[in-house]
Amino acid sequence: ILMVDATTKDPKTGLTVTGEKSIDGGAFAAVTGTIAEVGSGIYQFDASAADMNGEIITFKFSEGTADDTFITIKTAG
Repeated sequence: ILMVDATTKDPKTGLTVTGEKSIDGGAFAAVTGTIAEVGSGIYQFDASAADMNGEIITFKFSEGTADDTFITIKTAG
């Protein structure tokens, strides 16, 4: 997950990124997996089984000083 500064658009390090998921078009809810910094503005997300329990999953990753990052994946079908 690339997180960039909301103003400069430069990769942003040292963030506490939070994640939400929308499963099959449902409302967004907090992820239960873990998010950790890799470096250079890149963060990794270790999704739990509950985070992946659907066919179309949209993830939203946020932090107050960075732009939101959205990722949509298809798991089945």
